[in-house]
Amino acid sequence: MLAAEVEAVHQRVWQAVCHHWEPNKIHGHGPDHALRVYSMGLQLAAAEGADPLVVGAACYIHDAGMRPDVGREGHIERSLQMASALCEEMPELASVRDLLFTAIRYHEAEIAFPAPLPMEAACVRDSDTLDRLGFTGIRMTLQYGVWIGRPLCHPTDPLCRERTPDLSGFTMDYVRYLESLPQRLMTTLARSNSSAKQKQHEFYCSEFLSSFRQGRMRDHEDALQLVAGHMQEKSRLG
Repeated sequence: MLAAEVEAVHQRVWQAVCHHWEPNKIHGHGPDHALRVYSMGLQLAAAEGADPLVVGAACYIHDAGMRPDVGREGHIERSLQMASALCEEMPELASVRDLLFTAIRYHEAEIAFPAPLPMEAACVRDSDTLDRLGFTGIRMTLQYGVWIGRPLCHPTDPLCRERTPDLSGFTMDYVRYLESLPQRLMTTLARSNSSAKQKQHEFYCSEFLSSFRQGRMRDHEDALQLVAGHMQEKSRLG
């Protein structure tokens, strides 16, 4: 397909699913996440020679199954149901149905996958993983922590330096866990891009710990204001 034709399909997909993303801003997985993953996914597809039709469509659908009432629970199956319905409506997607389903089903870095994983699926997986790193990933993790009612951090070990991360116990334990994701990246460009994300993570954690020791890191709102300030500065500097 020509690039313009691929883009037209992607726009139809987005129009069909964007209303599912909007309510999920409440826990950090709103349309901004979808658009960032889509943009990076197409960059990875171009670098790796993957089919952009599949990659872009999967990026727009991958987390659309999340819901503001249950969050992540069951979201992949719901996303697959949306993909199935779109394949019924759009012949362009029907022709790549199996590949599209594989890319959505295995988009999370923690999910074991059949070897070899198609490059299209690797691109979607890596683009989602990259957005979970650095400032964007920290912000999503903090917002999810607010939504689920998780305490911000351990009272004496706020960055989980002396414990195994308790992902259900403290939001900052989950932020610490994000450090394990870069090693799961599969594509060359994603691994290269992760370096800047890791520096953002290190910088944020250093600032967080300094604020915590000064008694200025009291709750999720303080933590979110800190990451928002860094993201605004990054945007200003380009």
